[in-house]
Amino acid sequence: MIGAFMRSTSCRHAYNGWLVWLFLVFLSACVSTQDPKMQDPEMHDHEAPAASESSMPSESGFKLGDTRTLNIPGTNVSFSLVYVPGGTYTIGSPESEQGRDTDEGPAVSVELGGYWIGQYEVTGDEFSVFRYPDRDADTTAVPGAVYSVDAVSRPSPPYEDPAFGMGGARKPAVGMTQWGALHYAKWISEKTGVFFRLATEAEWETACKAGTTLPFGPGVDATTIAEYAWMSSNGGGKLNEVGSKKPNAWGIYDLFGNAAEWTMDEYQADYASQIAEMNSVDPWIEPSRLHPRTVKGGSYYDSAPQLRCSDRLESTLNWKRRDPQIPKSFWWNTDAPFLGFRLVAPERTLSAEELEMFWTMVLGE
Repeated sequence: MIGAFMRSTSCRHAYNGWLVWLFLVFLSACVSTQDPKMQDPEMHDHEAPAASESSMPSESGFKLGDTRTLNIPGTNVSFSLVYVPGGTYTIGSPESEQGRDTDEGPAVSVELGGYWIGQYEVTGDEFSVFRYPDRDADTTAVPGAVYSVDAVSRPSPPYEDPAFGMGGARKPAVGMTQWGALHYAKWISEKTGVFFRLATEAEWETACKAGTTLPFGPGVDATTIAEYAWMSSNGGGKLNEVGSKKPNAWGIYDLFGNAAEWTMDEYQADYASQIAEMNSVDPWIEPSRLHPRTVKGGSYYDSAPQLRCSDRLESTLNWKRRDPQIPKSFWWNTDAPFLGFRLVAPERTLSAEELEMFWTMVLGE
């Protein structure tokens, strides 16, 4: 449950201590369950992958691999989500795993609530509705809510093309900071009425491994990874269209390569040990500084070891090294055309008060 995210190891701001306390008070009094399909009439069912047929339905009736498609209100742009049921999963890699780094272990068990994860990385087509006000519309799926295009906080103009000329409507949106990706999640939440955020590191790795402990999940290994990933050996040194390689066992595309992906967590070398000590549902290491944050999945210029589900990359200020602005852009990295993100919608979401506190915490606003 998202509430467990507040049980973090550090605080972004001095006032976060009382925010955490107040959040937990709210949490004890209110836990609301929302079905994304019920929140938006334009969210549709799709047939689940065959691998999910033997899965037991969750309390909400959804099964592993069920998909939903959600329209961005006022546009013809839509995106798909895949359901991952709550349960106990293993993250981290064993010492025997080929290509393993020391920051990947030890392998630990985590308890996660159910969540919907983007079937694809957020595309340029989707992100452009947020980036450019003329592509947005004064429309929201939230009953009774007022949405104004002119009232939205949008990305500032970048110093140069964040995608280095590699972008496209059906290619991953790239080059944004984690703060920018989180702003997109807040915006799409307001447009659709569905609470979206970035995946935690544990959620991302669970979806990548498809519930197993294998380096690439079931059915994929170093000899077949090129069938599932745009990487250094076949990516042509550039971004490629999402969904143009095979999906993983849970029907999720581009978890390996193409664009690397932001997660919610601050990077810690002993991440696995820290979340094991938390002993909570949906563990999350709340960032206390701008960098490093954890990036997962590898990109078009990485090789198989960097595409393993447990591999971890720490963000760095060097990704802004060519930005001449003072201060440097909050929205864009000038030197990260390999970095994008995908969305997550927790099955259990927050009350209006809890949502406000969540966005204040992660955005510092």
